[in-house]
Amino acid sequence: MAKSKKKDTKKANETAVSTAKKQSKKSEHASKAIAKDAQAPVDATAAASAPKEPDPRLPAAGTVLQKRDRHGAVRCECTIEEGGVRYAGKVYHSLSAAAMAAAKDLGLNNKTQNGFTFWGLSKPPRRTSDPLVALDRAWERYHGNVEALVKDGVTDENRSKVVAAIRKHAQVIESLREKVA
Repeated sequence: MAKSKKKDTKKANETAVSTAKKQSKKSEHASKAIAKDAQAPVDATAAASAPKEPDPRLPAAGTVLQKRDRHGAVRCECTIEEGGVRYAGKVYHSLSAAAMAAAKDLGLNNKTQNGFTFWGLSKPPRRTSDPLVALDRAWERYHGNVEALVKDGVTDENRSKVVAAIRKHAQVIESLREKVA
């Protein structure tokens, strides 16, 4: 029993030391950040008066967005305003922040929430049920990206590295082909 108590005490001490080290590092980083901020002069009036540009994807101010269930009943709604997005009487800085608050109110346990998808302004990407279609789409994206890189990004200095990278990709594709075959 005494050995077990010693082990527990030792483990608790190690945990306390580890936590103290972590807190020390955090405060060290914070003091460095404060020192950096103190060195750079900041014009508070300029920062406060500079209006933040609204996201161009947002609808016009005054637009009411509603989250509906599959039967068409309104579950929650928000209003786009000049200074942000109003949901449940509070103004949020972004559509996603309002979506997170609404999701929490609806009992959803998401850690993040895309506001445009949540409020129905865009559709989430759909996975295709046909693997051949998905493979063709993935190949078209990859091929287009590599072609653009080869056309615009290859120089005499990096030519051999680009060739080596493409050769490496070809080997990976060949190994995938062998797994399927």
